[in-house]
Amino acid sequence: MRRHRLFSLGLASLLLALGTAQAQAPLPSTFILDNGLQVVVQHDPRAPVVTAQLVVRVGSSHEPPGQSGLSHALEHLLFRGSEKTEPGEFSRIVERLGGRDNAYTTPDYTVYHLTLPSERLEVALELGADLLSGARLADEEFVREIEAVLAERRESIDDFPTERLHELWLAQAFPASGYRTPVIGWPQDIERLSPNALRNWYRSWYAPNNASLVVVGDVQGEQVKKLAERHFGRLPARQLPTSMPPLELQNPGARTVHIEDLHSTPYLLMGFNVPSRATAQAPQDVAALRLTAALLASGRSARLPLRLEREQPLLQQIDVRYAAIARGDALFSLSAHINASQPAPLATLEHALRAQLQQLKDTPPTVAEVERARNRLLADEVFARDALEGQAGDLAEYLGSALPLAWRADAETELHAVTAQQVQHVAQTYFTRERLTTAYLTTPEPPHE
Repeated sequence: MRRHRLFSLGLASLLLALGTAQAQAPLPSTFILDNGLQVVVQHDPRAPVVTAQLVVRVGSSHEPPGQSGLSHALEHLLFRGSEKTEPGEFSRIVERLGGRDNAYTTPDYTVYHLTLPSERLEVALELGADLLSGARLADEEFVREIEAVLAERRESIDDFPTERLHELWLAQAFPASGYRTPVIGWPQDIERLSPNALRNWYRSWYAPNNASLVVVGDVQGEQVKKLAERHFGRLPARQLPTSMPPLELQNPGARTVHIEDLHSTPYLLMGFNVPSRATAQAPQDVAALRLTAALLASGRSARLPLRLEREQPLLQQIDVRYAAIARGDALFSLSAHINASQPAPLATLEHALRAQLQQLKDTPPTVAEVERARNRLLADEVFARDALEGQAGDLAEYLGSALPLAWRADAETELHAVTAQQVQHVAQTYFTRERLTTAYLTTPEPPHE
């Protein structure tokens, strides 16, 4: 999802203030059907539109060795015919009604979402219930969709050296966790998937007691409850497989990955094993890590763009990420390409990034830096939730990770409480060599004569 960028602290503060009204809007209403389906409704009457997202709590981190890609392949196949629709008809129905639909798979969950005029809410829920229980999963459609998945993998990963490096980096960064499994699946596993394997996966995980329905828009809770009971209430609950949270070794040791590509700009990727909101012993560490990511790379005045892109033109396309919402342990990552116009050795870039992290460990940031990063982060979140899909996706992230929605409400308060000393503390605690996985993309050395 595209996030708007703010260009001054004053504008960020203004927009943050304007966004406070939305941040303080009534909490979503929640109810649970007798079969275990959790339904969350967020009333937003600004336009006569509704977004419905069906969240199923299964993803690549649940998949056993040798069967990677099950969840993603099943996501594809669910649109290829059901008790109520012919192959491809799901999307044609939505399009005819002036809506849009899509789906995506993550390590923790799979989401099917569609947006329609609010008067068509019942169509959205009927289609969602049909996905959850009525998929046909025919052999002939399986063959077509596996070819589509393999093509997607070639086009999105195999043809891009940075994506291949990222995939190998994850496999090293999570030595003990299911998060090492690529969402799309390893190619050899995709090729040997079978229709029966997908049918078994569907029967095992696609049940109302393993799903949540998120509805955001110009609708009322009682209206949604009535329709949810009509279309989802008849589905039986099922016994679910046992699934443990993906926990990682506390200090796995330094790990490296290195690939070469003749036509790529050298690229560096670093990641530290850190807790998520679900696994942190101290929730305040999570808020401090989120703020640290913003302090380092959010906006042109953040430390890394300012110091290593403009003052020292060493890098470009800097990216710092920390996904705090997950059912297991997480990563804090930094990545960048060398500055192609003034190339320096990749080792120089690595040294410069390490030096910036060491500065955080040695000296806490200034109060002004912390406030700028906090305002930036909060403003970005306000903008992300402005669209119905953004609001629903934010709720789906918590529900898919099996986290209490109360934690979502607490996140802003926790972020406001972060101090400069806490930023220094998390840097000292987590940015260590024992937690670090480093990946290098380089051009091959010329042959010696």
